[in-house]
Amino acid sequence: MFFRSVLLWVPMLVGAGIGRWRRNRAGPDVPAVTGVWSLVSLVGALGVMMSRNAIMEARTIAWLNTLGVVPFELTPKLMQGVSGFAAFVLGFGLASMPWGAAHQTSEVPANASGVTGATQGPVNKHSSTKVLVIISSVMALGSGIGVVITGLKKGGFLTTSDVGGLPELTHVQAQLRPLEACSLTYQRRDKRGQRQHPTSVFIESCTVGEYISVLIDVPGTWADKGVGFEMTRGSMSEPWEILVEKADVPFPDLKEALEHFAPLIAARYPEKLRERRAGASEMERHLNERERQEQERKARAKTSYPE
Repeated sequence: MFFRSVLLWVPMLVGAGIGRWRRNRAGPDVPAVTGVWSLVSLVGALGVMMSRNAIMEARTIAWLNTLGVVPFELTPKLMQGVSGFAAFVLGFGLASMPWGAAHQTSEVPANASGVTGATQGPVNKHSSTKVLVIISSVMALGSGIGVVITGLKKGGFLTTSDVGGLPELTHVQAQLRPLEACSLTYQRRDKRGQRQHPTSVFIESCTVGEYISVLIDVPGTWADKGVGFEMTRGSMSEPWEILVEKADVPFPDLKEALEHFAPLIAARYPEKLRERRAGASEMERHLNERERQEQERKARAKTSYPE
């Protein structure tokens, strides 16, 4: 969510810069970007940006594709581009508005009684600080709403609690602590918040940049009881955080499932991890070889034709 917000800052600040430049160059006869239409466009741009948060993006794409109003299929990449353009429009519109009092330049004729000539303040001058404050507030509000929505969805950080420190789970901690793993998920949720894969536990190693998931088969009977949990930690030396939705998962069922899974995982995971790493290394070698052959083919093609 933070990374997505940073991506939106760039087009918004570009739009704000262009909008401010436009206002500074606008003369007294050039109307400001105000009125009902401007307000509607700003609200619409903010709505488009918010439609790309973690929980709404999939629903927005599915809804628009179902309506059939778009002649092509929407994708997350396309939505990212639309959201970036909306951020630009929002920044431009906010910066183009006259947030400060506009002053008119007037000169009194020199022959006026008692006055040799006077000039008032600059034309269409507005506070850039106010514009930056407004833009920052809008971005902070949008990011905050997105974070809260993400946290409140099923399995979010606002709906789960860490029960890893309970004495009843000490034996589970002891069995899983030596493993070269920092993430363990049972009943992983999809974008709609539904639990998936009732017979598999997904495990990821602690190695940074190693995008390998090891699947351990487990009995599917626990899914029928509504058991679902996620275990995370920062390193192998740390205890596991066991995150669970207390309102949905009874503790006796959770404890029983963990006690059943722990010895299976401890026995099977090390060998499975070695197999997955060997397969990933073999795939990398294969891809590197194909790339090398492709480069050689292109090099031969350049010199294969007679002069």
